[in-house]
Amino acid sequence: MAIELEVVRQIPFFTELAEDDLRQVARVTVERRYERGDIILLEGERGGSLYFVREGLIKIFKTSPEGKEQVLRLIDAGHTFNDVPALDGGANPASAAAMEASVVYGIGEAAFRRLIVERPAVAAATVKTLAAALRHLVSLVEDLSFRHVTARVAKMLLEQEEQKAAAQPAHRLTQQEMAAMAGTAREVVGRALKELEAMGAIQIQRGRITVLNRDRLRLLA
Repeated sequence: MAIELEVVRQIPFFTELAEDDLRQVARVTVERRYERGDIILLEGERGGSLYFVREGLIKIFKTSPEGKEQVLRLIDAGHTFNDVPALDGGANPASAAAMEASVVYGIGEAAFRRLIVERPAVAAATVKTLAAALRHLVSLVEDLSFRHVTARVAKMLLEQEEQKAAAQPAHRLTQQEMAAMAGTAREVVGRALKELEAMGAIQIQRGRITVLNRDRLRLLA
């Protein structure tokens, strides 16, 4: 199926390209569809492509030898993932899976690297995207190292509220997903949520979390 040029233009790396260049990118772009829980790529595999999320939500995660999962990032529509292997040809540093029904576009590493060499605008966008990813990872290390679990959970809920305020689609995280993002156990997240409820920041009814006081949640985060 042919990829529309305006869709290709939405990929952060290619927003400044001329129409002829966009057609070139569209020719080497492949559309893939995934259901919730489908694995898109596995940590350690090689031959990775650059991926762009057209619809849905993708989690990037690592798994310990004991099977514990640490979610590194959630990638929603309009953003890319697997950028590093697409640039250096190395192994995937993490795995990726669909958290809901998703449409993902893939661009092979050879085609992507050729565009970086031939188009300065693509190279500049690549640097900007990698810088943003590095900032996110530094923030993640800060959260895991210095923030208590309750503060990490409060931050997650606050980020979801900010997404809703900006009219962006927000995935409703389960307690297990929160635990994977916070680097802890589900039971610990459950206790953190009860603590936030006791402080008047949220309300939990039938498993659904409602934010009552955003300022208090911000303070706790």
